[in-house]
Amino acid sequence: MKTLVVGDLHLKQQFVLPRIDGMLAGDAEIGRVVFLGDACDDWGANEADELNAMEFYAKWVREHRGRGMRIDVLLGNHDFCYVRGKRGPGSIMSIMRNLRTILEDALQAKVACAVGPYLCSHAGVTGVWAKRFLPDASADASADASAIAQRLNEMLADSSHWGDLDSCPPSRGGWSLPGPLWADLRDMLDDALPGVPQIVGHSPVERVENYASGWMTAGRDPLWACDTMSLMSYGSPIGDGSMLLVDEPGESSDSCDLGLSGEPDGVDEAPEARAVPFPGEGSFAEACRRYWEAR
Repeated sequence: MKTLVVGDLHLKQQFVLPRIDGMLAGDAEIGRVVFLGDACDDWGANEADELNAMEFYAKWVREHRGRGMRIDVLLGNHDFCYVRGKRGPGSIMSIMRNLRTILEDALQAKVACAVGPYLCSHAGVTGVWAKRFLPDASADASADASAIAQRLNEMLADSSHWGDLDSCPPSRGGWSLPGPLWADLRDMLDDALPGVPQIVGHSPVERVENYASGWMTAGRDPLWACDTMSLMSYGSPIGDGSMLLVDEPGESSDSCDLGLSGEPDGVDEAPEARAVPFPGEGSFAEACRRYWEAR
């Protein structure tokens, strides 16, 4: 089975998701889609922009889950502000309850999931954060992505841990440890949790890239960065809209657990992961220009 991993959408659902539909229609082996968070908020967005995009998203997710496709929706730092009821960058306070309902009830968003050996979260799990908040995982060299994802989602289920998950580092304007919703790519390059390959969004990049593949980073655990859809404040795209496709040998969509809390079993080999271009006709930059001009 193949899993498509999509970076931060930031209210671009209405033109990105139909293009993903075209990709799914052209490749029947894609049985799962993982969204890495920050579905909410964009520069200059108003209430209508926010609600229209998020309601469209909820409808898309509901329909695809109803057809038997596994859809994992992860929380980003922008999304979590609505869950916590706490103002953050870009938050629209007047619709906070509306968006919390969409995120929790319609999307059933969580903090993390595993795709084969990869731990997927919005910003990534750093060693220093795990040492404090996941001591068993940080001390256990055999800890795997599924077990860590389960621990993170258990923390989400217990509001007493929300501040731990929402830990914002100096690299992002805070004073705390780099947590899984806020760690910058620089924090991950310096101190990703050892022994666990990870896939993250959050830090805008020009293209989907494996930061363990360069000569300076050879020997590191794989770290895929996927935030290719974020914009500058004036609407210019930072990245090319590319996505990550993970092909897990030895697993079929029939054997995959389609539930929302469990992780897929039966992967015997390391999966192949590769960047794929923004789907459909025309470039991501062209699509963004139309999106920006229409607002």
